[in-house]
Amino acid sequence: MRFLPSGISAVVLLFCCAFTAAASSPLVISDYPQARVVFASQKNVSDYVLALGSYKKVRGLWRVDEQRLSGELERKTYELPDNHSARDGYNFFYQQLQKYPLRELFTCQSRECGESNTWANIHFGVLQLYGLDQHQYYGVFEITAPEYAGVYVTVYSVLRGNKRVYVQLEVLSSDESNRFQAVSNPATLVKQLQRDGFTVFAGLRYGAGESLSLVPAHVKALAQALVAQPQLRLALVGHNYAPQPLEKQREQSLGYAEQLKRALVAQGVDEKRLEVYGMGGLAPAGRGDAEARVDVVLLR
Repeated sequence: MRFLPSGISAVVLLFCCAFTAAASSPLVISDYPQARVVFASQKNVSDYVLALGSYKKVRGLWRVDEQRLSGELERKTYELPDNHSARDGYNFFYQQLQKYPLRELFTCQSRECGESNTWANIHFGVLQLYGLDQHQYYGVFEITAPEYAGVYVTVYSVLRGNKRVYVQLEVLSSDESNRFQAVSNPATLVKQLQRDGFTVFAGLRYGAGESLSLVPAHVKALAQALVAQPQLRLALVGHNYAPQPLEKQREQSLGYAEQLKRALVAQGVDEKRLEVYGMGGLAPAGRGDAEARVDVVLLR
């Protein structure tokens, strides 16, 4: 999700202590200039809820799509200066996160986030975050670079009825330093495809030799996104960077794309909406440290 830039310069604050358990390099995030820090804490948590959707009431109880994690958690609650909006607060932190390889797990704004009361009282436990439903922004992100494996960042901003703006920033360094363990929200996958034209399938696991597996939860999320948007047509583009002849690379990468197509069709996606391609190692941009990947590309 992208919003208008805040245009405010940063005063650098290093969250070094929060990341020593999971990251070999400190994640650099700036405090919002002239904002008041209302609450700040750093502690080890054993059952952190990574909210991957908005809260909904089911049989009288509030429920949310979630991933439970443990690790070192740093939290800050900011009160922004006068005449700064909830959008400004969200953008300020989101734009900083874009300096890092980033995966959006769930983003929402305004009433699509549900009731502000659920974020303030049920999720964060911070009364000051209870504001106007039409003036709220939420995003949860995974930093995907190897040196930040297991680092997740949550940003929530809201305008209260008294015109005060509050922002919640939470950074979790998970004990489970595996990347891509959290599954993206299907609606957010659709937003990414429509905004960027592509996304990288996060559920591919490449093993020794030619072995490849697909994580069922990631396949299900992508399938749900496609079933909800039946007009979307996609190209599944496989990549392989193993040190072998190009012909072999292309053959294997096409197999990756075909394997994902079969898995999506098994989840109810019409195969006519999916085209498959194998690029081998011909597209090095975006490789990172991956031995293989499958790009999901929107066909216009």
